[in-house]
Amino acid sequence: MPQKAPAPVAPEPASLDQIARHRRILLLQGPNGPFFARLRDLLAAKGCHVTKVNFNGGDDIFYRRGDVVRFMQPMVLWEATLRNLVAARRTDAIVVFGTSRQHHRLAARVAEALGIAFWAFEEGYVRPDYITLECGGVNADSPLATLAIAEIPTVKAPAKPRRFPHAFRKMALYSFVYFAGGMAGARRYPHYRHHKPFGLPELGQWIRAAYRKQVYRWQERPLREQLLANDHPHFFLVPLQVYNDSQIRTHSPWRRIEDFIEWTAHSFAQHAPADSVLVFKHHPMDRGHTDYAALVDACAKRFSAEGRIVYIHDAHLPSLLHRCIGLVTVNSTTGLQALFHRVPVIALGRCFYAKPGLTYQGPLDAFWNDPGAADMRVYTRFRNYLVRVSQINSSFYADDMLAPVPERGRKALQWRTLARLLFALGLVTADAYSGRAWDIASALNVLAMLLIE
Repeated sequence: MPQKAPAPVAPEPASLDQIARHRRILLLQGPNGPFFARLRDLLAAKGCHVTKVNFNGGDDIFYRRGDVVRFMQPMVLWEATLRNLVAARRTDAIVVFGTSRQHHRLAARVAEALGIAFWAFEEGYVRPDYITLECGGVNADSPLATLAIAEIPTVKAPAKPRRFPHAFRKMALYSFVYFAGGMAGARRYPHYRHHKPFGLPELGQWIRAAYRKQVYRWQERPLREQLLANDHPHFFLVPLQVYNDSQIRTHSPWRRIEDFIEWTAHSFAQHAPADSVLVFKHHPMDRGHTDYAALVDACAKRFSAEGRIVYIHDAHLPSLLHRCIGLVTVNSTTGLQALFHRVPVIALGRCFYAKPGLTYQGPLDAFWNDPGAADMRVYTRFRNYLVRVSQINSSFYADDMLAPVPERGRKALQWRTLARLLFALGLVTADAYSGRAWDIASALNVLAMLLIE
């Protein structure tokens, strides 16, 4: 009798236990906040030896215990330093957050050359209730990028995910504290260059972002109501990425968002149906840093498309996706969100989900007239597999799974936090009015050290 074919083996789900299989682990930079410190505790409890490299004062604030190496030299010495460190600690896995930072790109190259594992975290591909963990790289460097749709096995749909309220608020707080630590440690790490420069101008841009959000809410109300009305125009949506997104610089034909805007506007004006509208949507995390209104208006005038090319900041993204007829992106994970809403997508840069059968494969000039339809069977198959092999139902900022806080101690913890805040503000205020020269960076560092345990 013919033997039955063996049942297909389900792919292994992504989990932190995959990292814990390694015995000697080297952590580089993690997400802003205590996530890597909590990961260290989890790995150490499983018998792993964990070493961490700190690159700036923000790293020092959130990761202070254990085997810590501080890299203060010029970047030209980083690869040699890393190779020596890997050899001295007998490292068998390197773990990072994001793969586009220069020191992480070099670490990926070193890991490949030495034959050791390279694990990368990233914000969730499926947001907001997931984080990404992949071996080898993320985004365009993801192992998913080379996988054809036909090679993707069918897996069960994921269970309903846990939710993490207040994650954005905590991320903002951690980012502020990290920024303060980076400012305070600038002299200790003179060669470090962050993707958003440490300094008061950067802080001012975040304050401006809060102000602009309120201004745009009123200024853009007529346009927002027009796009979200029942009789809304036929429009294509272009959700912009942040101005310094490394995915633009390293995995697209453009170096700047401005170049992408101009190129897309020209294609739309020349080839899109006359009754259609092109909507550029600003990235919410970029509100205080850039404003492309003048550029969009200039493009509309130069390409004779006034009234057909518009620009908006704060309209509800899912509502826009529910109404648009197509989405254009470079390589943002917003494309996956659009496919969830049955919107046809074209990705113009290198992107792990830009696959035949999933996204539009022709040129942008043709997309405007025949974007096709999203194949939901293919999308569901891809998404289920994506969630299983690369997504963990967690949050870098608001999940207690790595270091649970006992319920009985939560109220006491809240009071201790409030007391530390008042004490820290008192010290900073006293220092500011003491008559001595006041160093704001040092004051911010003291405040952060007192607030972060």
